[in-house]
Amino acid sequence: MTTSTLPLADVLLDILRTDYEVPEATDVDTDFESLEFDSLVLVEFAVALSRRFDVDIEDHELQEAGTIAGTVELLKSKGIQG
Repeated sequence: MTTSTLPLADVLLDILRTDYEVPEATDVDTDFESLEFDSLVLVEFAVALSRRFDVDIEDHELQEAGTIAGTVELLKSKGIQG
């Protein structure tokens, strides 16, 4: 992970820890499957990110991203800086 992904990754981790009560040990490489995120949780997370960053994010994109690091790259591909 590069330094340029840290701020955005930290924001995403904060959302997950605050709103989804993921373990504190969760890091950017923790996959959503190990967090037991089912399709409903991914839909909720996609909606939360869409609202937060004002971009369209679909649950299947999060599933494909698989991790916070992957989600950072997804957001960057949609023009979000961080």
